Amino acid sequence: MASTRAEQAEKTRRTLLDTAQRLFAEHGYDATSLQMIADAMDVTKANVYYYFHTKAEILEAITDLAIGGLATILDTAETIPDRRARLEFVVDGFVDLVVAKHAITPMNQTDPGMRRHDRVRGPIDALTERGMRVLFGDRPTLDEQAAYYLVSDLGQLIRRFPGTPVDDLRATLKRLCLRLVQD
Repeated sequence: MASTRAEQAEKTRRTLLDTAQRLFAEHGYDATSLQMIADAMDVTKANVYYYFHTKAEILEAITDLAIGGLATILDTAETIPDRRARLEFVVDGFVDLVVAKHAITPMNQTDPGMRRHDRVRGPIDALTERGMRVLFGDRPTLDEQAAYYLVSDLGQLIRRFPGTPVDDLRATLKRLCLRLVQD
């Protein structure tokens, strides 16, 4: 069955975002140009501009997808009254999200180019505060805050194990993250 123009456009947009994410992870946000993205896709720069007018718009779209997934996990977690069950649910969901999306091309949340953009930094910081509150309440201890920050940026860790089977990586990360966030 032939795909419609809208389906083809969405597929191209998705490929563009995946390519940009990979290049941002490999080279950093600042060192990645729109021309590099176009070259990696074997399209013209005009084709990239058709979908996104700036590199910042691409970064925002990538970030919005990640934030949406985590926000959904936190929405459900807020309805789980048992603290341990809530911790397990968030860790399971977060690790699944990260491994599924970033196992091949994890982006560094501390990349200065990324952190410079308020439209990216603001939602990430707000979601971080919300996640900490969902897991630990309104006054997380210093240990709880440190554990949350360690768990929230698994990209650095994932990069160290590029050939690890996804199921093994997922199981290891879930086990270790759960240890970090529990008492």
